[in-house]
Amino acid sequence: MSGSGYYTRLAAVLFTAALLIGAILRPDAGREAIERASLAAASMEKAPAAERRCAIGEPAFNGPFAPIEDVLSVSPLGGVTAPGEPLPAPYIRINMRAGETAFQRRTTNVLAPARADIIAIERHVDRDDEGRSYVHSWTVHFRACDAVSFYYGRIDEISDDLLQKAGGLRAFTELGGPDHLAILTNIRVQTGDIIGEADGFNVALHDLAATPAQLEAPERYTANPFPRAAALGAPPDLIAAITPPIAKARCALDYMPQDLRGDWTALLGDSWGIRRARGAGACRAAVADAPGAARGVWFTDAAHNASTSKVSAVALSPDAVDPDRLIFALHGRLSSLTPSLVALPPMMDDEAADAAKDFLSFEKGDGRINTNFDEVRDGETYCYERLRTNFVGPQINGVLLVRRETPDDGPALLTIEARGDVMRCIDLEEPWAFTGNETVFYR
Repeated sequence: MSGSGYYTRLAAVLFTAALLIGAILRPDAGREAIERASLAAASMEKAPAAERRCAIGEPAFNGPFAPIEDVLSVSPLGGVTAPGEPLPAPYIRINMRAGETAFQRRTTNVLAPARADIIAIERHVDRDDEGRSYVHSWTVHFRACDAVSFYYGRIDEISDDLLQKAGGLRAFTELGGPDHLAILTNIRVQTGDIIGEADGFNVALHDLAATPAQLEAPERYTANPFPRAAALGAPPDLIAAITPPIAKARCALDYMPQDLRGDWTALLGDSWGIRRARGAGACRAAVADAPGAARGVWFTDAAHNASTSKVSAVALSPDAVDPDRLIFALHGRLSSLTPSLVALPPMMDDEAADAAKDFLSFEKGDGRINTNFDEVRDGETYCYERLRTNFVGPQINGVLLVRRETPDDGPALLTIEARGDVMRCIDLEEPWAFTGNETVFYR
């Protein structure tokens, strides 16, 4: 036996002897130790989720978001959105199956996917152009452990029990007006608890321990999105609780246990379950700007964060379902893209106006035509053709010109113009140039 082995065994014998002597002298010590351990475990059970360490190697969720038999598809919200719009990638929407009619979705229970704390609740009211309230929805913010936060958005109805525990609507704080209310809460829920009801809702997860996503202008995502509310005295903790760290967004499906993840990942596709996901990254790892290129989020002003206004950002991105298809998510902010460019009959003026505000999609090409957004370089003008509104809508009778530039003394610029004088890029006179009707976006 080696000397080190001998001393190791000797130490073990002496330690065991000390335990036996301790047990003889203090026969209640073992019971006291067990009681102390039980009290510590109970204390940890009651501790806020934000103070609980995430279990290493274990998924943050151990249950579904809703009864899977009611779910038609899981849509990556990806490129069709931008900050200030409903959600940026890689947030997802849970779409329910058809209800009583083919165009009506069934309503089902929204479930807590883990033991977690509800840390804040929001109530939103949407209004039509005449100011009439036409829909309201709820956003529920959770903390599962110290490193994982998530929220459910666009829930149709919240549980009466949760609303009562939050103190009722009278306890909510206005965030800039009565159409947006919020409240800080500390409500513990268990896996499978009913959060509310919806015919579809959004799921967003943020891994606070993860490396931030690649963002060319990360400061735009960290500004206070509710300056008016803060000025009126809204609690800073409340604003912090409902302002997600976008750069640390991750796909919620990746945080499910293996036995659930496969079934939910198989549902990735469009909102009506017609187009199933082709790419391995359909539920993408993070929202990302491509430095020095066009891919990612662009803003309609030179300085302010997109979250301050729901009309201040656009996104250029691959389709999360089919990576060979690219998307201009312009949201009606390109003035040159007029309803007259939408290939619809004159008697469908209203439909054309709506289509002109939809996102555009097209097949990825080569060279300077239909160029992958990752490959757009400063100082070059690119042309995009054979565009259609959304994925199945009418075509655009024209092309889009795109040019990126990075001045030495300011933010990167992206200039875009819709041209209706040609149908194909090869018909444009060289060198390709803007006519004065272009729109400049910033990063």
